[in-house]
Amino acid sequence: MKVFTTAIRIKSGAKTAEVNITSQVEAVILESNVYEGMALVFTGHTTASIHLSNADRDLEEDFHNLLKEIVPNKPDFRHNKGDYGRNADAHLKSVLVGNSVTVPVTKGRLALGQWQAIYFSEFDGPRSRLISIKVFGAAEPGTNP
Repeated sequence: MKVFTTAIRIKSGAKTAEVNITSQVEAVILESNVYEGMALVFTGHTTASIHLSNADRDLEEDFHNLLKEIVPNKPDFRHNKGDYGRNADAHLKSVLVGNSVTVPVTKGRLALGQWQAIYFSEFDGPRSRLISIKVFGAAEPGTNP
């Protein structure tokens, strides 16, 4: 089995944002030379998330509006009262959405659904973020691994 590990850097430009990173992950798949396998996309940041969604700008805004309703940034959150800052809502949104996705790789391409895309969600920007990508599987039959 072949394992390829790398990272991409994302720079968010606002407090909250959705960044479609599908093309960057596809480029990593091509570089990995994995033909059949899996791709794990992960963020180690506790105020950001990785998820799959429909690639639609209106839905991106709807998603963040929903999260604001579910998790408003209450001043009485204990985290907001401490020495850690005033971003408890960003941490809680990250917990709800999650920090990774695993996507099949088929014939050297991400096997996403017709409308699916891989998104990085920023909840406490603007910031520079590192996204880890690990691709594992088999090279194309008849090629050098």
